[in-house]
Amino acid sequence: MSGLLTGVRVLDFGLLTAGANTSAMLADLGADVLKIESGAYLDPFRVVGRMDDDEGWWNRSPQFRFTNRNKRGLALNLKDPEGQRVIRELAGHCDVVVENFRRGVLDRAGLGYAALKAINPRIVFAAISSQGDTGPERMNVSFGSTLDATSGIASLTGYEGEEPRISGMDVNYPDQIVSLFATGIVITAVMEARRSGRGCFLDFSQREVASFTLGEEILAASADPSHRLAPRGNSEAGVPQQDACRCRDGRWIAITHDDPGLASTCATQDSDDIVAALLARGIAAAPCNDGNDLLRDTNLSGVTLVRDEQGGLVKGLPYRLDGKGITIERAAPDLGQHTDAVLRALLGYGDAELAALKKSGVTSTTPTVGDV
Repeated sequence: MSGLLTGVRVLDFGLLTAGANTSAMLADLGADVLKIESGAYLDPFRVVGRMDDDEGWWNRSPQFRFTNRNKRGLALNLKDPEGQRVIRELAGHCDVVVENFRRGVLDRAGLGYAALKAINPRIVFAAISSQGDTGPERMNVSFGSTLDATSGIASLTGYEGEEPRISGMDVNYPDQIVSLFATGIVITAVMEARRSGRGCFLDFSQREVASFTLGEEILAASADPSHRLAPRGNSEAGVPQQDACRCRDGRWIAITHDDPGLASTCATQDSDDIVAALLARGIAAAPCNDGNDLLRDTNLSGVTLVRDEQGGLVKGLPYRLDGKGITIERAAPDLGQHTDAVLRALLGYGDAELAALKKSGVTSTTPTVGDV
């Protein structure tokens, strides 16, 4: 792979979106990302996206493939002492660890920051936890919905007079923004480690990042105790009217305007025509695109949604570099697809060692009963 992070290697324990999408964006930029799973513990997206009960179902999850492109997949059981030993060996050849387990999981396996730093002082260890590594709520786990609630985002989402609204499983908005922030911080830490020769522990609280996006509201509440977070729909201070209107062709458009009769006008015209007419008059307007619209829009190629070599949908990059979006150089890996190749190349393992790991179940690529 080629890219800005070529030469950077990532030991990836990232799961679902917050962790796995962080490492995916590092892979998109050229890092060699080694995704660690095992038959004893799959990335939950493999199970959540289960489409059938046929052999190999764990490799066909659209949700997993959507988020884990451009990675290499290793099956190593981190609950097994031999698996832990191999992972520690790999850490000596890596620059970054990405994980979003419950606090203490990797420490108990002898794979926490202190253990890996002793092996590789330049390691950047990104702990993308729910509530941070310290504090009274450090052991809490979360999903996008709980972060919507605990961060305060849900209190601002919805229309005036409604109850707080979470973004829902199809969006999980906090998870998306967390991975964006985490990717940037990891890259900054790698740059510093390359300069100084010293790595670091990145204590990354998902809840804090989500609350950070409400900075103005939090400041307003701290200055005025009577200020409260409340949903206000599309309204915005100083803007006469801001809303979405349904057009004759069934599509919706977003408009910022001060004409109360504009909604009825939209209902009599097709979306493309009315958007063009409004823009010509200096009125801010844009179509409300769905997934199919994003795929068809050549201006958004590689930025929003793309398809991998198997035709499956893959999450794009939220930015362009040199005018280009994401390039899918490798589809999301099957469970353990690259185990032997990586252990041979990085650790010099031969046939006998690989066979022993397979026989003991350390590199098993079949889920255990508990995962099924």
